[in-house]
Amino acid sequence: MKAADFDLEGDLQYGAQQGVNVFHANRMVTFNADAIGLLRQQLIDSVGTERARELLLRFGFQSGYADYLQMETGYDWETPDDLLEVGPALHTQEGIVAVEPEEMSYDRETGEFYFRGLWHNSYEAQQHVIHNGESDHPVCWSLMGYGSAWCSGFMGTPVLELERQCVGMGDDVCEWEIKPLDEWDERADPYVAALEDFYAEV
Repeated sequence: MKAADFDLEGDLQYGAQQGVNVFHANRMVTFNADAIGLLRQQLIDSVGTERARELLLRFGFQSGYADYLQMETGYDWETPDDLLEVGPALHTQEGIVAVEPEEMSYDRETGEFYFRGLWHNSYEAQQHVIHNGESDHPVCWSLMGYGSAWCSGFMGTPVLELERQCVGMGDDVCEWEIKPLDEWDERADPYVAALEDFYAEV
C-alpha cells in the first residue's frame, strides 16, 4: 500500500459498539478543539508552562507511538518510505494539523535520519494564542511529541522533533525538523529529559 492511498475515514468503524468508534484495534474518540484547548490551558495555569510542556510532549508521544505501531502492523506498505510518510498523512486526517513534508532522508542501518517540513492549521498553536497571546517559544508540544514518537518507532532509535518557527510565536507557519538526539544542541535538553522514559521503550 502507498501512503497516498491511506484513508482514515474508510478504515474507521463507527459504532463498533454503542458509543465506541474503532480504528483497527484502537478506540478512537473525537473532542472539540476548544475543550482540549481549555484543558491544555488548565494544565499551564495549574502546574506552570514547563511542566505542562512535559505532560503534553508525553501525551503526544504516546499518541504517536500507538498510531505508529498500529499502522506498521495493520497494513502492507509498499516501501519503508510509505510507512514513514503515512505518519504525516494520518496526523492530517485526524484533524490535528495539516502536515507538509519538505525533505526526508534516512538510513536505518547507520541511524542517520533527517525529516523536515511545515505544519499548517495547528490546533495547538491556535489554542495557545487564544488563551495566552503570542509566545517567545514554540508551543506545539503534543505535535512535537507525536512526530518524535512516529519517527523513533520507524528508526528503532530515539529521534526528536522540534519547531524552528511556530504560529504560536507570531510566525506565518510552523516549521519543524526531526533528527537524532546527538545532533541537537542544548535547546533540546528539556524535551529529551521529558521523553527519556518513553525513549527507553522504543
